[in-house]
Amino acid sequence: MTPPGKRTVLIVEDESLVARDIQQTLDGFGYDAFAVASSAEEALARAAEKRPDIVLMDIGIKGQTDGVMAARLLQQRYGVPVIYVTAHADEATLEAAKETRPQAYLHKPVKPAELRTAIEIGLHNHDMDAYARGATAPPLPGPDAPRPAPRSTRAPGARMVRRQVEHVLASGDFDAPERSKQFLRYIVNEALAGRGDAITQGAIATEVFGRREGFDPMVDPIVRIQAGRLRRSLERYYLLSGKQDAVRIELPTGGYLPIFSHAPAAEEKTSGPLPEAAPRHPGDDWPSVVVGAFDLAGPGSAPEEVGLLHEVLALELARYHDVRVVLARELDPPDPSRSGARFALSGRVRSDDDGWRVSAHLVDKTTGEQIWGDSYHTSPKPGRWSGTLEDIARVIAARVGAEEGILVQSLAVTFRSRGLVEPTAYGAVLRSFEFFLARDPHVLTLAIESLRQVVARQPECALAWTRLARLHIANYAFEVTADPAPIDQAVACAQNGVRVDPTSRSARCILASALLVKGELTAAREELEQALRLSPDSLVYLEIIGYLLTLLGDWERGRALSLSALERNPHCLPHVGFGLWTESLRRGELEAAYRAALEYRDATFFWRPVMRASCLGLLGRESEAGVEVAELLRRKPDFETRGRVLIGHYIKFPEVMRPIVDGLAKAGLNLASGPVSLH
Repeated sequence: MTPPGKRTVLIVEDESLVARDIQQTLDGFGYDAFAVASSAEEALARAAEKRPDIVLMDIGIKGQTDGVMAARLLQQRYGVPVIYVTAHADEATLEAAKETRPQAYLHKPVKPAELRTAIEIGLHNHDMDAYARGATAPPLPGPDAPRPAPRSTRAPGARMVRRQVEHVLASGDFDAPERSKQFLRYIVNEALAGRGDAITQGAIATEVFGRREGFDPMVDPIVRIQAGRLRRSLERYYLLSGKQDAVRIELPTGGYLPIFSHAPAAEEKTSGPLPEAAPRHPGDDWPSVVVGAFDLAGPGSAPEEVGLLHEVLALELARYHDVRVVLARELDPPDPSRSGARFALSGRVRSDDDGWRVSAHLVDKTTGEQIWGDSYHTSPKPGRWSGTLEDIARVIAARVGAEEGILVQSLAVTFRSRGLVEPTAYGAVLRSFEFFLARDPHVLTLAIESLRQVVARQPECALAWTRLARLHIANYAFEVTADPAPIDQAVACAQNGVRVDPTSRSARCILASALLVKGELTAAREELEQALRLSPDSLVYLEIIGYLLTLLGDWERGRALSLSALERNPHCLPHVGFGLWTESLRRGELEAAYRAALEYRDATFFWRPVMRASCLGLLGRESEAGVEVAELLRRKPDFETRGRVLIGHYIKFPEVMRPIVDGLAKAGLNLASGPVSLH
């Protein structure tokens, strides 16, 4: 067997005894197992200090970022091969791991000979791949084997890092407000001072954002929001004028300890002066909204009321995770025109009758056009919705930033007019929305491929993972194409979305949907519980949580949440009607079920005619039911043979399945019998 020489190995394993055993085994074989990391953040830091030749990666590691995502980041930044050594053997984990193209996937406990063989083959294959990409000679085996174009194994020095920070901050392509600049300076200074362990949400909140002691990150997510903004600003900078910089500063997803590294083949250029910052210009098409002032008007107005509205609005809008939020007051000076955001949201608060009247408007700054405006009241009157100031702020956020909100509608029009062939990350997201409007299998195929390209390039893009998961769910549950991917593919993509952004309600709801379709009801309920705990008072996709809990058999709670969402938000997504329809059918309340079916406005696929035809059949209104059956068969011609399976993807309980099938039969559509998994 070929002697390995002193090839370097990074071990990523959070069980210290297991890690020590692997390290001793590798040392005995002659490898340099130079470091053990227990989290993704630590693994990236060790790799920045000394580039490994190969990584042994556990999947269930500490922290919010799992081993699969850590492997992606290591491959993306350092080009190192990865071998998984894990106890995880489920199909979803295996599918997610396969997408990173590992050299091997070993199950614990691993025999020493098996581990040695996997490492040697992995190193050989990786070296040969490097040669095929342009090395001058094929690599030779043994301790003197040349290695393919490594990055520097030295982290840049403190002086170089500080110079790079100032260069980044001076660039027009670093589109960040003053608070984000303070954020970057703080975490860099702490890291260089050797206080990386002290860089916590609480420390950042108090030192950078002026929060008091007792700061609770679950209540106030300012650090997570600002960290995401800082990551995007750094990414934008290095995509534009920072492309040739010798030093890279990165903030890994899931942590606040920055990573400093030399850019590829740039070490020899570090002694000269840094280039001048490039002029500012637009970098990407991810939607950004600057939340401006809500002016006081009229007698009785109080600044604290406006401050509350502004704060809740900004936080709620950021929770949709589909839009970048910039606070005008955080700019220096506080001028919304300097934010770089395409959209500006502002308004007015005035006293009105016995309460408050809030008007809001959204402007597209590229055209000067007001693309949306509305007014809301706190005092109830017949024929109009009213709510608390906090809920008004949440409703405005929903109208602007939700899945069917104004931003998506406006940007979708722009996307179609541009006719992008290879879309950016958000272009791929918009293409997925396009499918749900067009219901065209060709558009679905394009959307899936676009999102696959995005997650391959940007595995840290949680929204791309969740949208890809949703497309896979739709394809599997509605049989859009002849050969949809297994539902496990949707589960794996949704899990990646949650791993990248565990604070996203949307990601957890989509994962719960995939688990529901798969039949893993307990796991789906757990995801929804997590989503509710993230922000208990939030309206973000509350109707989705209520609808899913209903389908998962938590009848009373699901119904209560759905009704609460309807009462508090006049812009609920149509899913809420589906949940209320199923619960009314279960209760035998046919008129209520039919009203819910009439109010269900989503005409996509086949569910609306199923809902209406089954209710009309049960109510004895055969002629009207026949019209809905005809529409159902027009949308899904094979529904008579596939109907039970298709319904069973979402309807898991016999007390709901029976009235649907009976109602369709009375409407004249007898579904073929077949195996359906009911709970």
